[in-house]
Amino acid sequence: MENENLYRNLVILLKMFKHRPFHLAKYLIENKVFTDDFINKIINNDLEIKNTDKNFNSISKMNEFYNSLLEEPKRIGEPKNKEDIEKELNSKLESLLKEEKYEYAAILRDYMTRNNIKRFK
Repeated sequence: MENENLYRNLVILLKMFKHRPFHLAKYLIENKVFTDDFINKIINNDLEIKNTDKNFNSISKMNEFYNSLLEEPKRIGEPKNKEDIEKELNSKLESLLKEEKYEYAAILRDYMTRNNIKRFK
């Protein structure tokens, strides 16, 4: 019963933001609904490349697709140190600003601020 209320109220909340995905993202981030692990997975995956206009013939196929978006990217070599991560995030931020993707840039900037990652200017 508790899960039913959670699902129902979450669906209502999502419908309230139906045509305003950036407002929804901002609302969720500001209310700290995501774990650091989830945020890192989102930042480290290039979701724009993925085909989001999928037609699914089963819930398991849909879950499989969306879970693949959040898989840890396969990295070759040594784990990155803090300086490398800092450079990578700053580079991504600059790229987003140049492409005028200000909503994504704001999300990344907020993440960097929360995690004390310095911004290069």
